[in-house]
Amino acid sequence: MKFMGDWPLKGQTELDVVCAVLKVPPSLGSRAGPPGGAPGQWGGPCPAAPRPLCADQEVMRDEVYCQIVKQTTDNTSPKMDSCQKGWRLLYILTAYYKCSEVLKPYLLWHLQETCRSPGAQFQGIAKACEQNLRKTFQFGGRREFPSSMELKAMVAGRSAKRQLFLLPGGIERHLKIKTCSVALDVIEEMCYEMGLHRPEVFDEYVIFAVTNGGQNVRPLSRREYILDVATEMEQVDNSYMFWYRRVIWTQPLKFDNELYVTMHYNQVLPDYLKGLFNILPPLQPSEQQCQQVSKLAALQHRAKDSMCLPTVHEVQGYVPPQFCRALKAQSWLNVVLQRMPQVQALSAHQARAQFLGKPSPPCSPYVGAGSLVGRAYEGAARPSPGADGEVLAEGDSVHEDPAAHGRLQLPLRGDHAGRLDVTEDDAAAAGAGTECSEAGHGEVSQCYRLP
Repeated sequence: MKFMGDWPLKGQTELDVVCAVLKVPPSLGSRAGPPGGAPGQWGGPCPAAPRPLCADQEVMRDEVYCQIVKQTTDNTSPKMDSCQKGWRLLYILTAYYKCSEVLKPYLLWHLQETCRSPGAQFQGIAKACEQNLRKTFQFGGRREFPSSMELKAMVAGRSAKRQLFLLPGGIERHLKIKTCSVALDVIEEMCYEMGLHRPEVFDEYVIFAVTNGGQNVRPLSRREYILDVATEMEQVDNSYMFWYRRVIWTQPLKFDNELYVTMHYNQVLPDYLKGLFNILPPLQPSEQQCQQVSKLAALQHRAKDSMCLPTVHEVQGYVPPQFCRALKAQSWLNVVLQRMPQVQALSAHQARAQFLGKPSPPCSPYVGAGSLVGRAYEGAARPSPGADGEVLAEGDSVHEDPAAHGRLQLPLRGDHAGRLDVTEDDAAAAGAGTECSEAGHGEVSQCYRLP
C-alpha cells in the first residue's frame, strides 16, 4: 500500500493517498481499481468537487476494510511504521464509513480481540477504531472531509483537539474533542461537570454554533459531529464560537454545584434585567414588589463578591427598566441599602443560588413551564403563544390580558451587532433561552423562545 510505504508514491504525498481512499472525482470512478486491489493504489490528489468513494458502494467499503485488516494482521513489510500507518488509516476510515451488517460482527470481533490481546502493540488504536465504528453506525459517520490541519494530525496519530465552549457569562471550558465526538458527547460532559447524570436532563441543553460576532447563531443537532461543524464554520469565519445553553426548564433547579449555579445565574440575569420576566401593574408597583426587586438587586451586588455598598449607578443597573422608572434613583438606592445587611454574610455562590430560588425562590420556573420566569412579582403571568405566533418586541412587558400574549423571542442576530452599550456577555446571552427543533445535517434548525 502506498500509505504504508510498501508501494511507490509516484509524486503523491501521504495526505493525497488518504484523500484518494475517502473520495475521488466522478471521472475516476470507473478507474478506482480492481475489487482486490490495495486501497492505497487508487486516485490522485483530492479533487475540487469529489464524490465519496465508498459512500454508496457497500461492497467497496467492505473490500477496503478487509484489505486494511489484512495488511495490519499479516504485515511482512520491512518498514518499521508500515503496520502503524495501516492502523491510522483504519482509524480514519471507521470515522467516515460503515461496513456492511454482514462484516460488522467480524470487524468488531477483530478490533475487540486486538484490544484484549495481552502485550498487543496496537491495543489503544484498536479500541479507538472500535469506538469510531460504533459511533459511525449510531450517528452516520463524518459528513465533512477533514480540513488539511485535521487530516495532517490524524495521519500523524493525533486524534483529538482542545475546543473552546462558552457558557453564559463568558465562562470558558476547553474540552477534548475526538474525531467522532458529537454534540451529545459535549452536552453529557458538561452536564457531568455540573453534577447532572440523568439522560432526561441532557435534553434540556444545546450547543450553538456562532459566527459573525454573534449575528448568526445555529443550534446543533445532537447527532452532528463537532469537527464537521468546525470545518464548515472555518470556511465562513475563523472567529467562530460554540455556545452551551440551557433551553428547556422542566427539571427542578439544584444548588449543590457551583458551576451549575453560576451558569444558570449568568443565563437568567440578562433577561431579568431587560424586564422580560416582569409584569408592571397599571399604577405604581406595590410595596411588596419594590421589596422583592430590592432584594434581587442586593443579591446581584453580593454575587459580584463586592464588600462595598452599591452606588446609585450600580443600583440602576440591578433593577429592570419597568421598575427603575417607577421610583427615583435615590429611592431605589435607599431600599437596596436596607437589604444589604441581610445578604452581606452570603458568599457570591450563595447569593447567586438565592437569586435563582434558594431558599425562598425570588426567581424560579413555573411548574410545567418551559422557561425561567420571575416569580417575585405579584400577579405575574406566564406568556403563552399568540394565535398568530406574534413576537413581542425586546424588553416589552407581558400583559395579563390573554389576547395580548405573544411568543417571547430574543434576537439571535442583528439587534446586538455593533451596539456599544451591549457587552460581550449580554450578546452571548442573546442565544440563551431558546428551543431548537432537531434538524438534519446541512439544514438550518429553527430557534424560538419557549412560551
